[in-house]
Amino acid sequence: MTVTASGAMWPGSLACAAMPTTAVIGTGTWGTAVALVLARAGHDRVVLYGRDPAKVAEMRRSRRQALLADAELPAALEVTADRGVLREADLVLWAVPTQHSRALASTLATDLAPGAMVLSLAKGLEQGSLARVSEVLAATLGRRRIGCLSGPSHAEEVVRGLPLCLVVAGDDALTRVALARVHARTFRLYTTADLPGVELGGALKNVVAVAAGICEGLGLGDNTKAAMITRGLAEIRRLARAMGAHDATLAGMAGVGDLMTTCYSRHGRNRALGLAIASGNSPQQYLANQRMVAEGAWTCRAAVELARRHGVDLPIACEVESVIWRAKPVTQAIDDLLSRAPKEEDA
Repeated sequence: MTVTASGAMWPGSLACAAMPTTAVIGTGTWGTAVALVLARAGHDRVVLYGRDPAKVAEMRRSRRQALLADAELPAALEVTADRGVLREADLVLWAVPTQHSRALASTLATDLAPGAMVLSLAKGLEQGSLARVSEVLAATLGRRRIGCLSGPSHAEEVVRGLPLCLVVAGDDALTRVALARVHARTFRLYTTADLPGVELGGALKNVVAVAAGICEGLGLGDNTKAAMITRGLAEIRRLARAMGAHDATLAGMAGVGDLMTTCYSRHGRNRALGLAIASGNSPQQYLANQRMVAEGAWTCRAAVELARRHGVDLPIACEVESVIWRAKPVTQAIDDLLSRAPKEEDA
């Protein structure tokens, strides 16, 4: 039996289960970092696919990714723009920005082997549909096992060989394959069946990181930043619970772990967006000038709409959305949060 991202089952088999090829789709920093780690581990054939032939050609020539220039790509890592290679993979890691995932998945749908499993590495919610990335992939890639891999993970540290722990979410068959193929000494995996919880934790923490960066940029101190992060976690848990996720997931690597990293790390793109906004930069101009994606800028809009649909209160996400997309002054946003009526602290 084969299982869809939603859990539905139908007769079938994994046609290419015996193929020892892992394909990483997406030559951004995170996709490149994961492909590099897997190639270093030497378990299987690893292919890194990029849709831009010129960028791929430069990576093959230099054995570097431009934003990870200190990390040499292993000789064992195949970097290609040839879509035909994807059909040889029985495990696909999807490292494409959320807002571009549907279009690229639709383009590549017929290039993936029918039985290939797919793990999303993206952290965001699609605009308009408000779908999680696994839902986008399930709608575009056909019937196959789909899950996600998430947790505290900055590419800049991963390529240096520093250890990290992530969570792989999906059914038993998918998580078994992931453990066999992705788990390594410095790349430790935990497993869960709570796909919504892992994806929502990874997406919504980016919104909180923008707010945390704003607090830091305004010089509001550690106390205020800690309060913002803690109340942000309460918002994440509130919405995720309403959408069927488990509280325990948000207390783990894909929740608190990822939230802490993105809010405090110097590598955090969403924290950097918050710092830039607090310094007086236009959010739109800042985003347009960045080579890497700060997913929180788009996820905040989706979070606000999801909150309306589910009748959930997300004051921090609402203020972040107003600052980025409605030109609300950051000082006014902070004042509005602080002036809210006292309430019992919720879990």
